[in-house]
Amino acid sequence: TTHWEEAAENTNTTTMKSILSLGLCAAAALSTTSAETTVAILEFGKGGSVHKTTSTNSATPSAVSSLWNAMHNTRRKSPPNAGMSVVPDIFTKADAGVVVGIHGAEVFVSAMPTAMALVGDGAENVVGHVHVAGQVAGDLVNRASKDAASISEKDEFGRHLQQTVERAVGGLEEMEAVSLVVDGAESAAEADAQLGRMLASLKEKAVASGKTVVVHLVVEEQTRRRLQEENEQNYNNNADSGYSYGQKTMYEIQTFNVITWTAVGLVVLLFMVMSAFIGMPLMPDTLLFGEAGKMAGSD
Repeated sequence: TTHWEEAAENTNTTTMKSILSLGLCAAAALSTTSAETTVAILEFGKGGSVHKTTSTNSATPSAVSSLWNAMHNTRRKSPPNAGMSVVPDIFTKADAGVVVGIHGAEVFVSAMPTAMALVGDGAENVVGHVHVAGQVAGDLVNRASKDAASISEKDEFGRHLQQTVERAVGGLEEMEAVSLVVDGAESAAEADAQLGRMLASLKEKAVASGKTVVVHLVVEEQTRRRLQEENEQNYNNNADSGYSYGQKTMYEIQTFNVITWTAVGLVVLLFMVMSAFIGMPLMPDTLLFGEAGKMAGSD
């Protein structure tokens, strides 16, 4: 009897451990899927370097990195991944690109109205958004620049933002990246205020200098809040929405025009060359007949 009681107790213990492990895994999965990272793309100054598409697909960190390389990296050009919600212009390039990352903002939403407004819809100077699953703001900032500055003090964050504005208006060969970890409501409010001052200063100086500066604001937020806002927006605009699934993006239109007119030019050039060959007069080769006459005379 003792043996059977001990075996039953071991079985119950093993079952409880399995249930606890499954519960922990489910909780981890829910915590991972309940948060995402949003990249808000803002354009200041002359503009025209980036366009919004009709795609609403989520992206991966690698896809966001490819988009940044296509927009700002002059040494390592790579085409952006297909299906992105924003694409760079083929002919117009930005003079500078800046990545600003904010970690932990999803906990202090009420303390950061500026950042939360920018990752939402309808904000001024916002071209579009790219959504990435999970809390990957740190990874994205590190992918943007190998010299990315990770700052923990809000005062240093403000000084670095102002220095970045001066360098961006002067023109940057590569992207600059800075990130701040928000650890409290007070630091979140101060970082939000510094972000607002930085964007206002950058807008004024970019317009005055006539240059185009693109800012990529990387913010971690909760998926539930964004989905609720999107559902409300779709419900309000459903009646008069002009969305079309067959609509071509600006990038596709530009690519089509370049390929089409290049092909037309090559066909016209080929036709002109063939016409020149056909219209050539038939004349005896004096050099060939002259050498043949000399050889016949010598014989």
